[in-house]
Amino acid sequence: MRYLIPISLFSLAVILPDFLGQGARRPFWRKPTNKPKPTLLPPISKDPEFYRKLREEIPPKNETAKKVVTNVFRIQPGGKRQMQLEDVVIVMDGSGSIGQCEFGNGKKAMKNLLEYDQPGVDAKYGMVTFSSSFRRDFNFVPQSDAKLRIAGVTYPGGSTNTQAGLADALDLFNTGSRGFQSRKIVLLLTDGQSNVNPKQTIPNAQKLKDKGVEVFVIAVGGQHISGIDEMANIASFPPAKFLFRVEKVSGFLDVVNLAIKEVAPAQYKILDKYVSTCSG
Repeated sequence: MRYLIPISLFSLAVILPDFLGQGARRPFWRKPTNKPKPTLLPPISKDPEFYRKLREEIPPKNETAKKVVTNVFRIQPGGKRQMQLEDVVIVMDGSGSIGQCEFGNGKKAMKNLLEYDQPGVDAKYGMVTFSSSFRRDFNFVPQSDAKLRIAGVTYPGGSTNTQAGLADALDLFNTGSRGFQSRKIVLLLTDGQSNVNPKQTIPNAQKLKDKGVEVFVIAVGGQHISGIDEMANIASFPPAKFLFRVEKVSGFLDVVNLAIKEVAPAQYKILDKYVSTCSG
């Protein structure tokens, strides 16, 4: 009789997977993991038409503004938001191809985005700028403080070290976010292919997504934009929700203003809507 219990347990371990079906072949004492699997889009060589459309078809600004309202603000037509915490990291491309003038338009776009005090949302913001390296502009601070700090962020110029900016965003979430209680967002504004340790760019974006971060990419550039495949794979899936196309950084400022006009007309009236006209 003393051997009955071990033999019964062994039999249960053998029989249980077959009882549960082919999808339950893991040992029964192991818990399933909820870690999301990487979702990679096909390479350009496999689906060039998909990337041609992303590269060349820049939607009207009002359409992109509606995507901001629906996917970033998460406001459906006639809907209301529930109270929630949000931890947001702004990741700004400060490379030479952006230029100081357009970098200024990007800062104003992000500042105007923060001017909208979303009902029922307790939001904190951090900011990272990348060029040849990266710079932590500020850690998570309340929305009202972030608006003031963005104004003081300086343009660095240099190369496009996107992977370093994404890595520092991950560090911000690991050390300063409010954990599983908060919705986590990255707003990445960039105008092209990374060129410093580029093999790490998409993997670093995946690390953010594995942590449950929603990665929105504002892809800046006309029909000759480079690196659209990289930018599409940085963004969360599907790109129709998480990748926004604009021809210039100033175009994203227009998009933000239109989004706020839709959800908060009174706030829109007092926004600084001046767009700098940048040469080049």
